[in-house]
Amino acid sequence: MIAPETMQYKMVFCDIDGTLIDSEHRVSSGTIQKIQELYHIGIPFILVSARMPSGIFPLQRELGIKAPIVCYSGALILNECGDPVRTAGIDREKAILMDSFVKRKWKQVCCSAYCHDDWIADNVHDKWILQEQSITASVPKEGRISDLVPQKGHIHKLLCMGEAGAIADLGNALKENFSGLSIYRSKDTYLEIMDGSASKSGAVKYLCKAYDIPIEATVSFGDNFNDMDMLLATGTCFAMGNAPAEVKRQARNVTADNDHEGVLAGLEQLIFAKNV
Repeated sequence: MIAPETMQYKMVFCDIDGTLIDSEHRVSSGTIQKIQELYHIGIPFILVSARMPSGIFPLQRELGIKAPIVCYSGALILNECGDPVRTAGIDREKAILMDSFVKRKWKQVCCSAYCHDDWIADNVHDKWILQEQSITASVPKEGRISDLVPQKGHIHKLLCMGEAGAIADLGNALKENFSGLSIYRSKDTYLEIMDGSASKSGAVKYLCKAYDIPIEATVSFGDNFNDMDMLLATGTCFAMGNAPAEVKRQARNVTADNDHEGVLAGLEQLIFAKNV
């Protein structure tokens, strides 16, 4: 179901991995051109991701735009200048307990932590850390949460990476043993853990209020279950062609996959209000 032609959209929220970027971690020139066209008529194009800030800002610069960014699936929002405007984190002591729980019972799983723009890993040479580093271009710090996070600090995200079976079991175990968390798989081998108050839909609502834009005049793009709350929160939405069947079933529209300019195809179906 394509969005009503009478609606003029005023803001775009877009996931990154599996959505905006293709399998080679690139954005097509046509998509960049369209995003710049929207930027020049005053349409905020908001990057929404589980990534840390340093994994998002280089992509935003490549797009040639300025806008707030949503990091850690809504646990941290930075404004156009890179200053935090909204944050929700896991208490440091709780994060240490969870990290110890994983390392004690799931030795084959790699667990690392994110605090603002720091990525903390026990072993920066672990194959999973190196893989994530190659995707996001972020650089980890070697050490432990207890050494690198201040006493009254908090963690924006724990990321557990491992084989699919172990990750599925770990997710269930964490839900049984720890409360007040948002725990989901962003892909079969990645488990993302954040404070329960953090959500992509919460970030959407916050930024709509900040820009004084009705949520009905927003559109979102996503490819996985962790995008569903954002997709259902915006005025209209597009699931990527590479999304799981259930995500596509719940979304209002389905576009092409991320290797065939799905975001561009969706944007070209919409009418945007000129805000400048």
